[in-house]
Amino acid sequence: MRIDKKIFAFFLGFILVGTLVAVFFPKEEKRNDDAVIRIGAGDDMSGILMDETVAQLDGKYTISDSVESSSFQDC
Repeated sequence: MRIDKKIFAFFLGFILVGTLVAVFFPKEEKRNDDAVIRIGAGDDMSGILMDETVAQLDGKYTISDSVESSSFQDC
């Protein structure tokens, strides 16, 4: 088989697999605009950056502060 036919077969297979994935894989039924998004950060530099990000988004979105503890393993 020539190389150009192999390349064409690869791209055709790639497009076919992508189409099958888009059609048959599960999706959300509808978009929930009222869903709550939780964001969080530690007490290090990521917390400072998160506070700055929340301050910039304050006019566009409703932001509520709730302190909730959850443990996670870092590294």
